[in-house]
Amino acid sequence: MTAGRSVIVLVVAAVAVLFGVQLLQEATEYHGGAGQHDRTTVVFTVSERGNRHGDTFAAGALWHTCIATIGWDDQEDPTPQDNRPPRTYQAVLHPSLPADTRRRLRGCLEDLVLSHIQGTVISMDSGPA
Repeated sequence: MTAGRSVIVLVVAAVAVLFGVQLLQEATEYHGGAGQHDRTTVVFTVSERGNRHGDTFAAGALWHTCIATIGWDDQEDPTPQDNRPPRTYQAVLHPSLPADTRRRLRGCLEDLVLSHIQGTVISMDSGPA
């Protein structure tokens, strides 16, 4: 009888562990989806060392690389912002990004160093078009 109980306890423990791992995987998985608004506007700066292609190329390269990580299709290329500090760009995504995707995009723009190009997010706002 004790061997049978041990096997049952082992099977129950294994099922509980597998169930827990499945819940953890589901909780940390990226689900995508759109936000509740028409657009998300991202304003960011770029800094680069040794890039011979210029600031606009650097902003575009960083932007397109990070957009690819979140799998977003409807977006506008970054444009220079003359009324802001130098190397400041604005880009718009349609529809808006949900909160978890905004965090992923911000992390990519600020943490990715692409050929000596790095970004800093100034603002990321969602709202109507």
